[in-house]
Amino acid sequence: MKKISKFTLSAILLTFALTPNAFGQKGRFGATPEDSAQCVINLNFISEEVKSKNYEAAYIRFKEIMQICPNASQNTYLYGIRIMKDFADRESDQVKKQTYIDTILMLYDKRYEIFGRPSKGETAFRKAGELMDYRSNNHSEIIKEYEIAAGEKYKPADSYIQIMQQIKIMYGKKLLDADATIARYESLISEIEKLPVSDEITEARKTIDGLFLSMPELNSCETLIAMYTDKFQANPEDINLIRGIRYRLSNAEGCKETQLFADVVEAGYRLEPNAESAFQLAQLFVIRGDKDKSMAYMNEAIEQETDNLQKSKYQLQVAHIQFQDGRISSALSLATQAKNLNPNAGEAYMIIGNCYARMAANASDCEFSGRAIFWIVVDMFQKAKSLDSNLTSSANSAIATYSKLFPSYQDIFLNEYTEGQQYTVNCNGVTGTTTIRSAK
Repeated sequence: MKKISKFTLSAILLTFALTPNAFGQKGRFGATPEDSAQCVINLNFISEEVKSKNYEAAYIRFKEIMQICPNASQNTYLYGIRIMKDFADRESDQVKKQTYIDTILMLYDKRYEIFGRPSKGETAFRKAGELMDYRSNNHSEIIKEYEIAAGEKYKPADSYIQIMQQIKIMYGKKLLDADATIARYESLISEIEKLPVSDEITEARKTIDGLFLSMPELNSCETLIAMYTDKFQANPEDINLIRGIRYRLSNAEGCKETQLFADVVEAGYRLEPNAESAFQLAQLFVIRGDKDKSMAYMNEAIEQETDNLQKSKYQLQVAHIQFQDGRISSALSLATQAKNLNPNAGEAYMIIGNCYARMAANASDCEFSGRAIFWIVVDMFQKAKSLDSNLTSSANSAIATYSKLFPSYQDIFLNEYTEGQQYTVNCNGVTGTTTIRSAK
């Protein structure tokens, strides 16, 4: 058989495939008995040739299948995609390479057109992946395919994240200006909020918000105030707009002190008095210095919140305030509740450790004059930094301070204990099993 270059073969296939009547052959296996026999032979051998990566020979069979029996098997299209990807990966001539890529994308479309499988959404999702691999600068086409996938409800969380990543790249390349980038982000959020609530969608929303917030020039307080003041004044009852403004201002440095933030927080609570809006209102009263109102709304947020992780965060916020006000018992109770709701909350252990340290000051009647409590205190700080690396510096500082207050080696010896021994503390409300250590 005369050998034809891959480029020539691919060009023939592409021309053939885009011809309207190319797939109008009669019969699944061809129009004649001879066609059927040749089709079956090619179908039997093409899979082995692809598996053995004999792509040149596989291509000849693939081309014949496309010419005489394109409706015979959907697997043929998968083989064709693998063949074309191999050709594209090894091709140095960019014109030829693009021909192979065009053929790959066409084969996805033809497979769906003929067999209806995979679904339209999955087909678009897979095409977007190919575009990212082979035409990563073709951002608009990538976004278009992911939009089709999301619109068809195929992996919408992943699709929307990929769209936002492309938007961010386009902004970085100056292919989108600030207004267009923000508008596309807001449109994306609007589409996400129409989807049924799930953990996957919630995490996707967080990821998309994170990508947007990672463009600080779009999130400066000055930019946001200029952008949203007129919008809010024109639409003071639009809860979706209010949610968006409130979120962006709360994440921009210095924006919580602005009048716009106060206005949207109060409007948000009036229109939607839920846990989130109550907590935002509580933060507003903290800024205004009205601690009583702040605490009332924080407690309301805690009571209304149904998500354990979010409730834990609210409890820790209140625990911080209570600790700073010297309300140690209340701070300890809230931090313990937060820890129980979220065992990975390192900040809860920091607060508990600080509360225990305060409680040790009134424990002189306990064994070792209350200094055994500091073993538990240090244990809390050790736990905190093991859960949250961001707490390492503050935890290490506390550990260094309170380790000096351990019982001395002499006290441990005189009480007939040894270092490294397990010890149960039960003193002034502090309980727990720990390891005996001496002050260094």
